Amino acid sequence: MPTPTANLPTPNFAYDPATDIRAGRRPFRRGTYRLECPPGGDKVLIHNYGHGGAGITMALGCALEVRDMVRASGKASEGTAVAVLGGGVMGLTVATLLKEMRLDVRMYAKSFTDTVSDIAGGQWSPSIVTYEETAAGKQRFERILCRAFRGYQAMINQGYGVSTQPNYVHKKTDGFKKVPESLITPVPVPSLPFDGHNGLSGWRYDTLLIEPPIFLGRLRRDLGGQSVPMNRQAFSSPRQISDLAEPIVVNCTGLGSREIWTDRELVPRQGQLVFLQPQPRLQYLYSGMRQRGYIFSRTDAVVVGGTDDVIDNDNKDPTKCEAFITAHKAAFAGRMTWFRSFMIPRYFVRK
Repeated sequence: MPTPTANLPTPNFAYDPATDIRAGRRPFRRGTYRLECPPGGDKVLIHNYGHGGAGITMALGCALEVRDMVRASGKASEGTAVAVLGGGVMGLTVATLLKEMRLDVRMYAKSFTDTVSDIAGGQWSPSIVTYEETAAGKQRFERILCRAFRGYQAMINQGYGVSTQPNYVHKKTDGFKKVPESLITPVPVPSLPFDGHNGLSGWRYDTLLIEPPIFLGRLRRDLGGQSVPMNRQAFSSPRQISDLAEPIVVNCTGLGSREIWTDRELVPRQGQLVFLQPQPRLQYLYSGMRQRGYIFSRTDAVVVGGTDDVIDNDNKDPTKCEAFITAHKAAFAGRMTWFRSFMIPRYFVRK
């Protein structure tokens, strides 16, 4: 673990706006994510969507909950056919765990590449997600987080792209405030170990990084190696789901559930990202002033982002990307006051 007195390397923020910008829509559900098995109907139908910016964070824990529901249904025995809808991290983790139950898993998705999960940064932190504000809702949410975190820990050094990483922040973040301190305890840092930050205090969270290209690629290869069919099919109504041959269906379609089930609580939360060249010397994560902006150093790239807008498209916005890159440069150059005033009013106030 880096010592708090030694400055860590400063990122090289050079990028090409023509090739290094990506945008994606997080499937955020107001009130709470949806993880349930509604009663009735000829099929066992389980919903698993609406996790916003915490999809990779919660995926493994939610998949374990789905597996519990499938077992509790009494309709799953070895060889039972199960349809998993959705090709992102939620669908892939569910398919993986159900296949371990020796079920006949079949996947259906509009696409199995370039999903919103493939665009994600990959830090383990339940950001941009809400849960039912009851004692039972909090207990379940924390159970999911604990199961996910411990499951990912078991994947470290196992070829899944999971590693432990320190995240340095200026202020305790809303995402980590949701995490039981038995998993991640905030550590006070008297002086953040970066150029331009000397004398600025903050916090360190020792968390996990799940690198999407490695993690998703591994799950897809493993499922393909087990002959799990990946059918390209889009759905637009419950009738299409009813027409599927499989008696058990797990819905992990994310934003697609707006159209299929007319879920009006599901809204897009668009994020803009810049993918810098890989920089192996950067062995840390970083979150900007007042929780706006972040830097995640991965094997394939250094991912810089921070926007969170209610926008229903995946259009790239070079102006916003230039703004948060410039702001991060200012922070590492010691112009933290400018960094704070520049970022929040123009681009980082949530709508």
